[in-house]
Amino acid sequence: MEIKRVDAENEELLALAHALDEYYFRVVGEVQKKYARYNDPHGMDCRMVAYENGRAVGCGCWKAKDAHTAEIKRIYIVPEYRRRGVASEVICALEQDAAQHGYVQAVLETARTTKDSAALYLKLGYQVMPYYGSPAGAENCLCFEKMLRKE
Repeated sequence: MEIKRVDAENEELLALAHALDEYYFRVVGEVQKKYARYNDPHGMDCRMVAYENGRAVGCGCWKAKDAHTAEIKRIYIVPEYRRRGVASEVICALEQDAAQHGYVQAVLETARTTKDSAALYLKLGYQVMPYYGSPAGAENCLCFEKMLRKE
């Protein structure tokens, strides 16, 4: 597997992000639309796509939340590539990139209904944290945090 940093216009990133939006619309319904302005690839500090044999199979991004914290966003893996370690590799690459840019903490959120995602984040060393202001509202979200390095 190869994970590449891409720009906001990367067609494969945009296709994967569109698939993620469709998935979340099926999972959480209309609340998904509240996220559109927060998920614009141009607003991300880093965008990555995972490739397997030349095929784009997953993506993820991060953006600065504050001077010390990077928010991991837009994690999506093509369904037939799930449970193969792709998400873990994408998240680890994003964490490493954020740490290289001076961030000491990563945060992320997921829908309360996506139990597999929550289990993955816990496995990767994230801990549940209080709600930090998602547009979906606390009743819909689980939030997580992880220290990337010591300040």
